[in-house]
Amino acid sequence: MILSVLFCLVCMMGNAFGGEGYGIELERPPYKLATNQPKDRSYEVREYAAANWTSTQMDSASSKSSEAFMRLFKYIQGRNAAGATIDMTAPVTTHIAPGPTIFDMKRTMSFYIPQDFQADPPAPTDTEVYIEERQPMTAYVRKFPGWASETENWVNVYKLFEDMKRNGVDEDTVDLTSFYTAGYNSPMRFIKRHNEVWLLSKTPNRT
Repeated sequence: MILSVLFCLVCMMGNAFGGEGYGIELERPPYKLATNQPKDRSYEVREYAAANWTSTQMDSASSKSSEAFMRLFKYIQGRNAAGATIDMTAPVTTHIAPGPTIFDMKRTMSFYIPQDFQADPPAPTDTEVYIEERQPMTAYVRKFPGWASETENWVNVYKLFEDMKRNGVDEDTVDLTSFYTAGYNSPMRFIKRHNEVWLLSKTPNRT
């Protein structure tokens, strides 16, 4: 029974991300590349415009990520005040804010709301789902392949920060209290996976 439920979940997630599961055909939040790109191209600096996302809090245990995903997935499948079906977008982001201990770590999973619904997103009917209004932000972005485990996310955040310092970024200008992970693939994609980690500038862009 449990295996059949997991199989159905994986299939739904695969369908949500499109035929190839890569997400390249899905709508993404608009951004432009900043002028201060690193000379060694070890990361990107992106300026994201203000945008609405649909979000939900996650349990601190990584095993609960599927539950958070399904709450958001049900929202775009019509569990909203308008009964509207909303297209899947990419990436799925998770905002990670470490606390005093690993048990206090706060995680928030989000889907970008596509342009057709950006101006007036339908209200969620699930009390655990809400509309998040993200302000313009400048993100330092590191890309990496493979499966983005908890360990891999942290390793790549550290690598990103080291690359930033090597390229002359003043660490006092970076928000080091939290970071984002961004996933562009469904679980059905086994090769050429695209993952990212983002650190944000304390000074937002003016996009």
